[in-house]
Amino acid sequence: MQPFRIIVPILFGGILASSAMAAEPKQIVSTSLCGDGYVLALAEPSRIKTLSWQADGPLSLAPKDVRGKAGAWPEAESLLAQAPAKLVLGPGDKPAATQLAQSRGSQVHVLPWTDGFAGIEAAIQGLGEFLHETERAALVVLDMQNRLQHLAERKQRRNLDDALPLRVLYLTPTLGTAGAGTMVDAAIRAAGGQNLADDLGISGWGQIPIEQLVTHPPDLILKSFFTDGPPSAVQFRSNHFVLRQISKKTPSLEIPGALWVCGGPYLIRAAEQIADQLDLMSKGEPS
Repeated sequence: MQPFRIIVPILFGGILASSAMAAEPKQIVSTSLCGDGYVLALAEPSRIKTLSWQADGPLSLAPKDVRGKAGAWPEAESLLAQAPAKLVLGPGDKPAATQLAQSRGSQVHVLPWTDGFAGIEAAIQGLGEFLHETERAALVVLDMQNRLQHLAERKQRRNLDDALPLRVLYLTPTLGTAGAGTMVDAAIRAAGGQNLADDLGISGWGQIPIEQLVTHPPDLILKSFFTDGPPSAVQFRSNHFVLRQISKKTPSLEIPGALWVCGGPYLIRAAEQIADQLDLMSKGEPS
């Protein structure tokens, strides 16, 4: 069932005009995938000069009409060549590389690292102020809050029939997982699931002990970066015999890695995809 929500036509490449857009065309440069997601949520494509060098890659959800703007790096040489009026750095980018750009007149905004929806909302509002898009940021935040409320209602309806939330396990090809305090945990909880990694005592980012999966099997496995992630020297671990056996009898869902390259505006979409799967499972429908 599709959620009832306020329609926000400005999310990710919408068409709503902005007074700031007309006054400051092609002035914004983003240096990271994380920054790309935030910038695309708040700025018209005509205001964007350059997105990150990964904006045309498999972990980007940038619309086709802006993928040609990929090319920015968080390095002094790249930033000097871009000469942005407004520069948006990702949480892991080094501000030191921007000092020369600042001396040439660039304004710099560093996105905070956040692992939950409250932090994402605050980051959207902060970037909205930087880009002179406060009204637009408020609408994006309102849309996210409405969608979170709808997820909470779905969880409540689902739990009328189920005594306990379904146990959800996030896995990467290297058997990486996400416990309490991560953005993945936030998405699982918002969707109405129980994070199995948290139950197993994993806090933050870690690896799941395969042996524990035998005695504590999940109800649902979330897979990410199996098809769109970079090659890994230890990817063979994902073919472990025990994991293969569990995967045969456990429903799984592939979440595009692009939805959670960081805690950003796309995270709500990951939570909704998880909730869709949990709804199917609670009704006994095949995954």
